[in-house]
Amino acid sequence: MTQVDTFTLVLAALACFTGAYVQTAIGFGMAVVAAPILFYLDPALVPGPLMLVLLVMCLVNGWRFRKGLELNLLAPALLARVPGSAVGVWLLMVLPIKWLAVLIAITIMLGVVVRLKDVALPMTKANMALGGFLSGVMGTSTTIGGPPMVLVMHGADMHRIRANLAGFFVVSTLMSVGALTTGGFLTQAHLEMALPLAPAALLGNWVAVRSLHLVSRPVMHYGSLSLCTLAVIGMLINTLT
Repeated sequence: MTQVDTFTLVLAALACFTGAYVQTAIGFGMAVVAAPILFYLDPALVPGPLMLVLLVMCLVNGWRFRKGLELNLLAPALLARVPGSAVGVWLLMVLPIKWLAVLIAITIMLGVVVRLKDVALPMTKANMALGGFLSGVMGTSTTIGGPPMVLVMHGADMHRIRANLAGFFVVSTLMSVGALTTGGFLTQAHLEMALPLAPAALLGNWVAVRSLHLVSRPVMHYGSLSLCTLAVIGMLINTLT
């Protein structure tokens, strides 16, 4: 695995800072924002190092919103996420790097559509299980596991979404870390790459908590979606040409 240069790490840290800010604000978005940028900078940063940074963020937000957790609601999604994570590792084993970029792009654009169209499914046990399975597949292979769960939970109030997504992501990210480690996609080298990025994510979380009242919801909404779309376009141009 090649060493990541300092300039690349600085840009990667800025992407993690921005992603953490968005995730703290709306309940998901860390990987949606950061994954295409990190993949563009160096494909080795996804999924392993970004997954570790995401785990740090999830633990922080999970603790912050712990009082709003509904474990009975999340149980079907968490159980279904186990086989989903296994499928995600299998995809990493069989997909060339070019197709991994395409998978990341599709996953992100699904997230963009969910946010733009206000699409929502009933929060039935079956839908929660389906969302958990797809989140496992997408989250483990690309680190972007939020869109399927947001699709199911989108109709709830924002506090309920934040709390339950935070709890879901704590457990599900731990599952993905275990699956990636077992599959050989998360090593000590990945940990070393993640170490300088984690503080940037924590700083983004801290800034978000203290400044969200200064940023209007439409600016956050359309700004994050625009950033995601531009990042996807840049990543695909870099990978497919």
